Amino acid sequence: MYYYAPNLVSICVDYVNYPDFGGSIYHSGSSSPVKFDDVVRLTEIMDEFFDSLNIPQAANKPRSFTTSSAELKRHRDEVQVMSVRDVTNQRGKKATFIVHVQYRQNATWQGSVFWAEKNATRNFRSALELLKLIDSAFEDGSSQTFGDVRQEASPEGAAEENDA
Repeated sequence: MYYYAPNLVSICVDYVNYPDFGGSIYHSGSSSPVKFDDVVRLTEIMDEFFDSLNIPQAANKPRSFTTSSAELKRHRDEVQVMSVRDVTNQRGKKATFIVHVQYRQNATWQGSVFWAEKNATRNFRSALELLKLIDSAFEDGSSQTFGDVRQEASPEGAAEENDA
């Protein structure tokens, strides 16, 4: 896992009200959890956190050559309240996803998500794909897919099950 990344976010899902879910977000910029009730608020909180760190830099925002690296480091140190290890140790009642956004290009996010309870990692190419991956963990209440393509049972297999 990415214990060294300062922009890790732990999404602790406490309830699922399909198609939405809610819970708490833990990140190094806050000493207490930040509650969210829907995916819109979830993405807003995460984007605000990434903006406060300036990690990863958004590709579509104006940049300045006058800000020194010492100022950026000082700002990052001021923002960090909770250690990255503390962030990744948090758990939700239903599920926990540790998100590492590596890039913010084309007005969206790219990175990886780790489902703590299933010890499974998937990469995503957009914020929408991240939300679909998380949502797939709760599909049909099975918590078995997490972005995997489901295979439909063959008609022969269904007939054999009915005969048993």
